[in-house]
Amino acid sequence: MSWIFRAFSFPMLPSVRRRGAEERRLEAISRAFEADLRQEFRAACEHLGVRTKTHVPAGVTIRTPRVGTVHPGPPTRFSVELMPGLVPADLLPPARRVAEAVGARGVRLEPLAGRWLQVVVLDGPDPPADHVDPLRRGPRRAPCPARSPVHSFR
Repeated sequence: MSWIFRAFSFPMLPSVRRRGAEERRLEAISRAFEADLRQEFRAACEHLGVRTKTHVPAGVTIRTPRVGTVHPGPPTRFSVELMPGLVPADLLPPARRVAEAVGARGVRLEPLAGRWLQVVVLDGPDPPADHVDPLRRGPRRAPCPARSPVHSFR
């Protein structure tokens, strides 16, 4: 039976290995992007003061809003859990910094469930100022400060 495997199955193995290697490479790129986005968001939250600092006997513990699921896109979006005492507007400055880090023009915050928000990184051109999307209920939009100083919330 082993001679059948050697004679007939061996030519198909390189294509399977190649496909597996490509999938592993894409997955590694996706995981690296996710780790970089989480690190960038945490650093932005620490820098802008969107954090809690707790003094414990072992030292200082710094807690920032937790990043949940990351979808590389397009559009890039990730979920963030609000810490107690925060409002969605508190997450706009760190989210804008993440948007600038990935080369986008702004962010949109959308409520998910409970204390969770979805941050959508906007890549495309700005919509006209008088544009009203009847299908989208209540997302908050704020452009990056480098592109436009006006903040608009719907």
